[in-house]
Amino acid sequence: MRSLTNLRETLIGNSPWIAGTIIVAGIVHITSILAMPYLAPKDAFARLEQAAPLNRITVLPQPSSASALMPFEDPATVVAVCRYDLNQAPLRMRGPLSGDGLLLFSFHNRFGTTFYSMTDKGALRGRLDVLVLNQTQLEAVEAFDPEDELPQELRLLSPTQRGFVIVRSLAPEPGSRPQARARIGQIACEAEGNRRD
Repeated sequence: MRSLTNLRETLIGNSPWIAGTIIVAGIVHITSILAMPYLAPKDAFARLEQAAPLNRITVLPQPSSASALMPFEDPATVVAVCRYDLNQAPLRMRGPLSGDGLLLFSFHNRFGTTFYSMTDKGALRGRLDVLVLNQTQLEAVEAFDPEDELPQELRLLSPTQRGFVIVRSLAPEPGSRPQARARIGQIACEAEGNRRD
């Protein structure tokens, strides 16, 4: 009985230290989890850097459990990626969007965080025309805009200089994968100065 009383007194006397230790451990744990995407050497951008050249649509191989560049991909989609570096030039994505298939576009910063997403239904007059820029490039483009006209393209301000765009095309049946790849093949992804109209 006496040892139980001593234990209780010891715990009560040390309770500020115990509480402090738990709080510090919690802070360290949460900080390490939040910092992991910025410190991981094999983040999404690093994996895609090896598989996809800059400013070009690259269709990724069909995912398998061992060799997937991007985890948890839906096998009913064809996935392509376009990496960009705004230090060189703005990124222009354009192309006709036709057919019944679904196209999904997600724009990511260097750390993999999505800053914009859209479907092919958001295109104007059946055409995709997106310009990804940094703040300086946006100001330069806007300086040449006519005051009485709206821009003909969707302009996206990237939060980082480098990033990537993921394009997904729905292929609900294995036999429809060629059509899904063809839909992606119509999309051009290139540095603004290298346009081929």
